[in-house]
Parts: sequence; structure tokens; C-alpha cells
Amino acid sequence: MKVNMLLAAIVLGMSIYCFGDNKVSSDIQPRQSKIESKDTVVNVSEHFAILYRKYDNDFKLWYNPYIIRLKENDTVKIAGFSYENGGELDLRISPSKRFVVLDNIIKGYVEDGVEKILHENYLCDIIDLEQSTVVVGSMQTHCGGEWDEDDRWVDGGKIIFDGSLLKKK
Repeated sequence: MKVNMLLAAIVLGMSIYCFGDNKVSSDIQPRQSKIESKDTVVNVSEHFAILYRKYDNDFKLWYNPYIIRLKENDTVKIAGFSYENGGELDLRISPSKRFVVLDNIIKGYVEDGVEKILHENYLCDIIDLEQSTVVVGSMQTHCGGEWDEDDRWVDGGKIIFDGSLLKKK
């Protein structure tokens, strides 16, 4: 994913350089988003829930997800998750309820001095709730997959992630 983002940044930079009339100006002030603190909890199981700390009214996206360990009454950050990106409340939970697929949506406006253009990049991450970490990050083409009965994320008949290989703690 980092390679894709780097490539996108290079292409955008070259486009701006080649088509000099549409230079991005530092005089343009970024649009102020209406992000507000809004704790929202989505239950996953009797052991885990996902807490979203912020909501963007303009983009209709939730930000800053944390894992709540319900039995321990503990809230932890998800290691490896891109907290600057948002998501919807559509959690795709594995059958064992150990793994969850979270949206990781990059959304914002780019202004060229004349107009502002909305750019969106829909990604998703597979999160191991027990380890509080991203196990598969920044998937783009496989977000439309689904969990099979063996905790495998499958898309188009291809196993993208096999949670059954990770030992239960």
C-alpha cells in the first residue's frame, strides 16, 4: 500500500509539474472539516468491542477506532492502523469473533486554485482483536471478500488471510 500511495503522490506531482497552469497553491486554505468527538461503540463479541472516538459530519466517516477488551475493562490502540483515515460502522466479523475487517478510507479534497475535487480511496484492514494489531493492512482489491467458516478471508475464491493458522491465546 505504501508503494501505491508513493506512486500516486509521484503521479500527482508530475501532473502538476507538467500542466503548470493548475498548480496547487499554498495560498488556498484547506477546508475545515466538521470532526467532532463522538464516542461510539460497536459490539463484536462478549470479549471485544470497537470504540470510535471521532466522527466527520462532512464525510460521514468515523475515526480513531480502538479495541475495547470487555472482560479486562481495557481500551487499546490498534497497532499498525492508519488513524488519519476513516471508516463506516460496517464491521465484518470472523466466525470466531477474533478477527474483524475495518474500513480504512482515505477521503479529502484537493484544490487547484480553481476548483476543489473530492478524492476517495477505499481500503480495509484485517484486525486481530486478541493481539490488537493489523494482520493484513491496506487491502484495496479484496475488501469485498467474506469470512468462511474456518476464519479465512476469501475474495473471488482466493484465500487472502487464513486466521485458522494463528494459534488461539
